[in-house]
Amino acid sequence: MTEPKRLTLQQAQALVRKKWDAHHSNWLVSPLEATWPFTVILHELTQKDVSSSLADTREWVQTWRAWDPGNCSVEWASRRWSSGDQELPTRLVVPSAEDAAAFLGQKAAWDLAKRRYTQWCERFPQLTGSRAAVRQSDAVLVEYSDEDFQRLNSLLQWFLDYPRSGLYLRQLPVPDVDTKWVEKRRGAVADLVRHLFDAPDSASLHQVCGLLTEPSRIRVRVLCPKLRAQLGGLCDIEAPVVELASLPIRPRICIVVENQNTGIALPDIAGAVVFMRLGLAVDQLNPIEWIRDASLQVYWGDLDTHGFAALARVRRRFPSMISVLMTEETLLSHRSMWVREEKPSKVESFESLSTAEREVYEGIRNNRWGLQVRLEQERISWQIAMEHLLSICSA
Repeated sequence: MTEPKRLTLQQAQALVRKKWDAHHSNWLVSPLEATWPFTVILHELTQKDVSSSLADTREWVQTWRAWDPGNCSVEWASRRWSSGDQELPTRLVVPSAEDAAAFLGQKAAWDLAKRRYTQWCERFPQLTGSRAAVRQSDAVLVEYSDEDFQRLNSLLQWFLDYPRSGLYLRQLPVPDVDTKWVEKRRGAVADLVRHLFDAPDSASLHQVCGLLTEPSRIRVRVLCPKLRAQLGGLCDIEAPVVELASLPIRPRICIVVENQNTGIALPDIAGAVVFMRLGLAVDQLNPIEWIRDASLQVYWGDLDTHGFAALARVRRRFPSMISVLMTEETLLSHRSMWVREEKPSKVESFESLSTAEREVYEGIRNNRWGLQVRLEQERISWQIAMEHLLSICSA
């Protein structure tokens, strides 16, 4: 039997909460455009419904009658039925955003948000009328302490005063604002500066504010003794990609491995270097032209969806890149070493994978061999891995 529609106070509150969550940012920015009052229909009861659950209906009526609605109101209507006259609550009427906030226990937070938004509009006219800025800044307007709100405003003002400072984040001379404070609130700061400078959502905090970023560093091991001699004996190098691109070496073999331990463990291989610890950031290798000049370019990653995603990405930059030990045979022969991939890739397929690679990727993604199967490259038998890799490198 279907329960007749008869909203409790908590259910009505949930409907007002839904309206609040969807629209309170707009009410804050454009209060005159809001349509008030907001009404909630409290019941659709018939005489039959009331007769079949008379005790419950009486309790429901008493609850609404005992409730103090504050500035909200409950409309009542009399129903003349054969069982007698019944006075029932019909509608909850919420007159304004302030009253909705009070009904939800958010009056203090709403007043604080209004006061802080007014301060923003006075200090940063660029934010006036920006619903997106307010929607993205709920936590700032409500949850920040007064001290943190002032720190944020000081930081935003400094960015406006010095839009192309050319400083690193740690160098910003903003009183009482240190790097850890900014890093902890990077998302909120970035959202706001994008609105202040009318920058696209894809722009980073550093790009919008003209801040310097440390160059990404790539780690490479020179596995060939002759190549090491050309570098004064250096074997293990970590440097910005532009510096690696200018190294005076021309390896015959360039190996890219997903994980650091694998790269460290590789033995000497004539004519070879190995890049490691890049994961999905493999396209950072793109400026190193001598990789393209190598007669053999090899990628070896984990046998999971993200390993194949990294392979697809590096192959878009280096079309001659081949994969090793990323086959169905390797996967199935190490079943006891499988672990679970917690967050598999959602991409259905990658065009740059070969037919065989695509079949393994799709098999893992579609749970052909088990739920979210993953084989880390370090868990492959080292003897088997080295025999396979060295045979390819010596061919």
